[in-house]
Formats: sequence, structure tokens, C-alpha cells
Amino acid sequence: MKLKYLFSSLLASTMLLSGCVDVDDVKINDGAGTADLQVTGYLVEGYAAEIPSVIDEVAGTITVQVPYYISDTDPVMGDITQMKLEAQLPTGYMFSPVLSGIHDLSKGYDTYLIDPKGRKTHYSIKAEYTKSNESKVLSAILVESERTAVVIRDPETDGEHGKIVVAKTSSSVDGALHEVKINTSPWATLSCSTLDEETGYVDLSGLPEVTVVSQNGESKTVYDVEVQVPDVLDQGVGYIGGLFGFQFYTDNDLGLVKNNTTTMAVVDDYLILSNHANVADMIVLDRYSGKKVDVKVNTTGMPTDRQFRAICHDDNNHLIAASYTDNNLTQTPSEVRIFAWKDGIQNPPTSIFWADSKGSYFAAAAAWPTREMFYNVNCRGDIFSGDAVITTAVLQSYRCWFFQFKDGKPDGNLFVEYAGGVVSMWSSTNCAPMTNKPPYGYVWHTGNFRATVVCAPIGSAGGRAFDFAAPKSHWWAGNTHGVDYIEFNGSHLVAVSSGNDGSGATVFQRLYVADIGSAPAANSLADGFIFDSREGNAQGTSGIAGTGPDVTGMTSANTFESGKTVLGDNFAGINRAMGDVKFARSPDGNAVQVYMLTPDHGILAYEITRFDI
Repeated sequence: MKLKYLFSSLLASTMLLSGCVDVDDVKINDGAGTADLQVTGYLVEGYAAEIPSVIDEVAGTITVQVPYYISDTDPVMGDITQMKLEAQLPTGYMFSPVLSGIHDLSKGYDTYLIDPKGRKTHYSIKAEYTKSNESKVLSAILVESERTAVVIRDPETDGEHGKIVVAKTSSSVDGALHEVKINTSPWATLSCSTLDEETGYVDLSGLPEVTVVSQNGESKTVYDVEVQVPDVLDQGVGYIGGLFGFQFYTDNDLGLVKNNTTTMAVVDDYLILSNHANVADMIVLDRYSGKKVDVKVNTTGMPTDRQFRAICHDDNNHLIAASYTDNNLTQTPSEVRIFAWKDGIQNPPTSIFWADSKGSYFAAAAAWPTREMFYNVNCRGDIFSGDAVITTAVLQSYRCWFFQFKDGKPDGNLFVEYAGGVVSMWSSTNCAPMTNKPPYGYVWHTGNFRATVVCAPIGSAGGRAFDFAAPKSHWWAGNTHGVDYIEFNGSHLVAVSSGNDGSGATVFQRLYVADIGSAPAANSLADGFIFDSREGNAQGTSGIAGTGPDVTGMTSANTFESGKTVLGDNFAGINRAMGDVKFARSPDGNAVQVYMLTPDHGILAYEITRFDI
């Protein structure tokens, strides 16, 4: 642009000196004149953005409006004694002296704007600190449910109120409304009757008005708060969002111990983590936020000399714990013990099963003398009312084992079945039942480097089971370490923990969720894909809040936080690498939560709803 103007000036000078053309004969098109003039300022250090100016032709001033604070978070002022200038000029105009160089605009810089006819207009260019006139709510984050959908609607006309609209996608939103972090325009002032000055959080549970006043005090915007239950889908899955994800570090504040926590259960508002060393010290978290709560599981009457590695929940909010048993280990009693909490986890449990694994109840399993059972456990039905089944998988038996119950008591002997599919079961293998009584349908996984998920459709035919074809995307073929099944809003959901390494300790695990339908076939796991924790849905991570290649989307023995050390290597050796996946229903029926635990590495949690948003 400078060359263009220089060339025009040289050409005009040459024409005048040569006498070929009289200046009065040169037709100058002034166009829009100084209406096209723009001057932009730049700070030499600390702030890269261009800074606009206000031009007053009558007063002959150009004022560069430097933000009062050049940081959105820290009260840092820019140095207006060290500034650069840049101009956009109408055709044929020029500044003299030129604007190049570094200027002290606290004192001002005098120059002349010269038009194509040589007429001069004096301008004084200066900089002044200008406070912002922005007064908006930029975002609102529920501290206890960070990925709850919150929509900010700014006023469309003067005097109108804006809106902060919270989507009630689960019952957890009610409690989370008590602590909300509201982010406003930089340096604006937030005002609300329920603002906690110490924490900076606002209590929106009473739907108060929220007011934002701009930095310069001249602009004010008022927002009303609304909590809306979104429209629901008649069938299928709607809004999906991450609840939490974190790693287990050696300096964790949960009380986790290496090689001590391998399974989960969800009861009421709690996510419960198993404890091998002492069942009385099971860790209790908030199921929606992942934060530890001051609640203890009552274990009165449970034997203190047994490991309860396997815990789960039934379909009616009862916690279940089963004793790890291995007849080949002399230090492990051969009796199988199962307990269930009928009246909440803070009341004593009920002993619902007590039998010798070498006795008559286990006659159907006599061909498998190892009988290393209850690394894991699942349940379908209400364990205290009607028909229910508790399932486990036994190392290298190649059969799922079914403990059948009626009204809280064993109903018949152990049922074992090999219905077909790959022949491979390891310590992490889990059996997720589809039905609570015969004929059984179920899904299980190899729990090792074969990374195979097997479906035995409802029925009794011995060869009915098949291996799901491995998905070609959103999936690692290294190993599987957890699986679960649930029916939700007409969908038949399967969740699998999928890993990328099969040579020992689990390195990375991701959560894969699909709808296999009411009549699953070999391609159903791949064709029914809904989302995975690392890459989101078919549109990518932007479509699912909380997904991505970080601590909320994967578990790993590699730390995501500098200076930290991950708790352990998940039982080094592929036959002892563990993991658990659990679905849980929300009390209102509008959502299910799904959790993935990789022992000693971390835990992920997502919410799958039927909300049409």
C-alpha cells in the first residue's frame, strides 16, 4: 500500500515538473474522502491484538483506545509509551510525518493528513486507557456437574432481560445448582443476591436474578434463570455428556491402595469402589461428580478374613458383594459368600448365599476344579424380590456361571453354560446378563488380548452364541477389561472397555458404547455405535462433552498431570489385568450413567439421556 501511494506522489511530481500537464487539468476523485481513514494501534509488548481508534475530524484528534487491562484475568495495563501505528488511507492521501516507528502516545504524536490536492489537516494522535462496555454472561458452569448443558441467551433489545437456561438432564442438576461458576465479560462486575463472595459461586437453586455491570459502569445486563426439562425422545438415545474423569495417583486423596480396587457398584447417589484388603473400607464417591463423600458402607456381620473383590448392584438399587474364592489357594476358604444390602448401604447387609464351592450346589461345575471365581460380578433383577440372577466368569472355564435367586434366596443349583463363541476367558472376563431368569441371554468378553465380545442371545441352544465383529473405528483391538448391558428407552446398550495394548499391563483404555438392538447379530456392536470416550460420536469429540484424548476420555498408566505418578500398572501380566464397566439408571428414568474403571489407572463417567438436545 505504501508503494502504491509513493508511486502516485512521484507520478504527480514528475508531471508537474515536466510541464506536460497543468495541475488544474488533473481530475482528482476524492471519493469518500476521510470517511475511509482508519488508524490502528499496537502495543510493542504484552498484547498482540490490534487496537482501534476514534477519529474526531472537527477536533483534529485520533484517540487509540487501549483496553484498561490487557489481560482478562490479571490487572495488567499496557505501556502506551511504546506503541506502533498503522493507517488505512483514502486513495491519494498521506501522513506527514509518517506513522512508522515507535511512539510515546501518552504525550501524543502530531502529524498532518495531506489530501491529493496538497491540503493539510492537523491531527494529534494519542492513546488513552478505556474501560470495557461489555456486560454479558459468557458461561455458567455447575461445579458439581460441569458438563450439564447451560445455554446463555443475551437480550435482543434494550431493556430486555437475558436468560441463563439450565437443561435438567438428570436429578443431579438440582443439587448442582447450589454452586455455579458464572463467567462474565472481562472485568465486568457480577451481582446476585446468592453470590458467595468467598468462593465466587452463585446459588441458582432459587432462580435468582443475575446482573452484570460493565467495567466502565455504563452498561448493565440482567439475566433470569430457568431450569428446563428438555423434550424427550420416544425411543433411543439423546443428549450425552461426560460426568467426570480422573487418574489415580500415588498421592491421591481417596485412600486408594495399589492392587486393591477392581470393581464398582452404583447405589442411590453413590459410586462405590471395592476394597480387597478390607471390605469395611470400600470407597464411596458421588455418582455424578466423582468426589469422595463422607459415607461408610456398613459391613456388620461380614467375615473379615475374606477378600470381597467383586461388587455390583441389582436392578433395584441394592449393593451386592461376593467373596473371591480359589480352591487352589490354601489361604482362601472354599466357601462362597454373597451379601446384599436390602435397606441402603449404611445399614447392615444380609447374607444371601453361603455354600462350599466343592459341594453339591456346584455339581454342574465339577469339571473345573480351579473354580477361581468372583473377580467380578453382575446382577439382573431385584435380588430381594422375584427372580434374579448373579453372574460371574471363571478363569479358563469358558463358561458363564449363573447363581439363581427367588425372593432373596438361592433357587436351584448353579447353572453353567457354554453357548458358543471364542474359547478364551481370563481374570477380567465378565458376564453381563440380559435376562433375570432362564432362558438366559448375556454378553461377555475375553478380558485379554483377543479383545473379543461374545453375545449369547436369549435362548437355550448350545451353539447360539457368536463373536461380535470388532468395530473398525473408535476401538482399540489390544484388550478388553470390562463389559455391561442395559435396556434404556427402547435401546439395548452394551459398553466395553477397549484397550490398545495386550502385552501385559494395560496402557490405554477407552469406553465404547453401542446399541446392539433387540435381535443382535455379528455386526451389531460395530453398526450400533453411539460414542466412545476418546473420539466422541461419529461427528467427533465436539459432539460429546467430556470426550477426548485426555484424562476425561482415557485411562492410562502414563500420567496426564506433570509431576504426578500413576498409582500402579494394573496387575502386571495379562491374565491378571483387570477392569470393570457398569451401567446405572437415574431415579427419574430419563438417563443412565456408565462408568469405566481401570484399576490403579483411573475412572471415567458419562451420562446417556433420552433428552432431545
